[in-house]
Amino acid sequence: MSHGASLSKSDLRRLERLAEEAGSTPRKILKTVLRDGYEYTEWFVRQVNEGDADLKAGRVMSTEEILSVIERQRASRGRKSSAAA
Repeated sequence: MSHGASLSKSDLRRLERLAEEAGSTPRKILKTVLRDGYEYTEWFVRQVNEGDADLKAGRVMSTEEILSVIERQRASRGRKSSAAA
């Protein structure tokens, strides 16, 4: 038994564009779109592509740098909380 569904021309173009951006095929990306929706899937693909671009451009941080940023943010929040009290 075959379960078929037809997409509008605009949805088909959207699916094809999204698949190209994701480096996938329309058939493969359709499963994700059906599960998660177009908006989330488009957002996710953009985030992955932006991360890849950052890596290629050398915009990276070491684990130690990230932990240092987190610690400074926590310390800053602590000072703000105690000043407000």
